[in-house]
Parts: sequence; C-alpha cells; structure tokens
Amino acid sequence: MSEYSISQWVLFFIWYCFVGWIWESCYVSVVQGIKTKQWSWINRGFLNGPFLPIYGSAAVVILIATIPVKEKLWLVYIFGALAATLMELVTGTVMERLFKVKYWDYSELPLNYHGHICLFVSLFWGLCGILMTEIIHVPVERVVFRLPEGVTELLAVAAACYITYDFTVSFRAAMDMREILERLTENNESLQRLERRFDAVVAFTPIPDMEELREKRKNTTQRVLARLERRREHTFAVLRKMRDCLALPEVSIPDKEELLEQMEKLAKSLLSRSERQYLRVVKHLKHNPGTVSGKYQKALEEIKALFEK
Repeated sequence: MSEYSISQWVLFFIWYCFVGWIWESCYVSVVQGIKTKQWSWINRGFLNGPFLPIYGSAAVVILIATIPVKEKLWLVYIFGALAATLMELVTGTVMERLFKVKYWDYSELPLNYHGHICLFVSLFWGLCGILMTEIIHVPVERVVFRLPEGVTELLAVAAACYITYDFTVSFRAAMDMREILERLTENNESLQRLERRFDAVVAFTPIPDMEELREKRKNTTQRVLARLERRREHTFAVLRKMRDCLALPEVSIPDKEELLEQMEKLAKSLLSRSERQYLRVVKHLKHNPGTVSGKYQKALEEIKALFEK
C-alpha cells in the first residue's frame, strides 16, 4: 500500500462505514429476530444513514497501524489488534461519559474491560487486520486509485458533508436521550420522595377518598412508565389528587407549602418535555437496541418501552 491523499482516506473511511453498517445491521436484525420472534430490519448504528463510523474508524486505524509492518503478517495481526482495541476503548469510554449510555457492551463476555473491550473481540480485530491488508483492501485501493483526482475530491467532500450533517442530527438525539434519562430518573426519585412524605402525612390526617388515592398510588410508579402520554396523564392525576388533599382546611402540617411547591415543580418538569425530543430519542434507540446504561438503566428501559409495546 502506498501513501494516500486525504480525499482517498475519506473515501476509504466512508466505504468501510457502509460495509460495517451492512454487516452490523444484518447481524443485529437476525439476533433480535431470534430473541423476539419478530423479524424486521434494524437500521443499526449511531447515525441515521447507512454508515457505522466505528467500523470506518477501525478500518482506517488498522490501515495506518499496519502499513509500516505490512510485510510481516504476525506484526500486522498484533498492530491491527492493538490499534483497533485502543480505538474501541477510547471511543466507548468517551461516548459513555458524554451520553451516559454504552452503544456496545461486552460485559457478558469473559475477559472484558468495563464492557468496552474484550479479549476475543481484540483477537477478531487482529484477524481483520490481516484480511484488510491482504484481501479486502486490495480491490478497494485499486478502484480508488483509478478515480480521477477531481472525482475523488468531489466524492470525498460530498461524503464528508453528509456524514457531518448526519452526525450533527444524531449527536443531538444522543444528547436529548441523556437529558431525558437524567430527567426521568430525577422525576421518578422526586415522585417517590413525595409519596413517602405524603404517606407520613395521611397516616395521621383524615382525608376523603383516601382508599381511592391509595389505589391510584399503588401502581403509579409502574403504570406511568409505559408510554409518554399515559405516564404524564397518570402522574398529573396523582399530583392533582395529592395537591387537592393537602389543600383541604383540615390538613395542617408545617411543611405543607414546601410539599405543594415540590409537586408544582415536578408537574412543570413533566410539561416541559418536548414530543419531538422523545421522538428523536426513540428513533435513535431503534437503531441501537442493545444500548445499556449503568446509573440510568431503569430510565433507559422506560424509553425503550415506548416503541417496544
């Protein structure tokens, strides 16, 4: 392999992003079909379009790392495995810290590190290094070299513009997901705290329709998580009922105003959510059904329920 221009590197990146998307989408679609017995095509990946940057990045990193040692296959294997593993570790760690979720997770496999990398996957990357340099990349390189320089630059610019736009949209959806995960978790905790305090109040204060309210409360946490509208409507109903009960003249407690303010704050938080924001996040998660989160796993499962039911 000889040296490549920036435009040629961009075309290589785009091509392997596309090939990786085909492989990953087929694989995930089959796995999900086996698990759920419902067969459907899953447009896999962080982006909306038919590209998976992790594969394009891995291919470019492997090529860069193995070019100096391409004459020795055992070095190609080692350098390819190490370069791709390092890239996967850095990318996975950064994305988890930024978006609060893991877009891939090897936690169920042995010899993994924080679910970001795994020995067996690293060994696979080494094989990919040999396949890349010896078989796969040879015809790809030949085709790109045959393209006129002007065509190569034009294709590279067009592809870069599209990828940049798609990444911007997808990044926004990922940040929306982070915001919603944090908000759902905070609201769930706030509602549970309010319910515990409300229980303490009503234990010593006679309130009309108490049994009805208790029945509403009994399944609140589970029921409000099913779908966005059902969640909001039911939560509002509980909050209104709690507020009305506290507003009764016979209810007199020192922190009554504080409780009412917290209920109002929670209600405003629910109202401030954007329907389009949820739609973006749901679409984003459809592309990444295996996404997991440590601190926000429960909230993540609640959002997934929006399109699984």
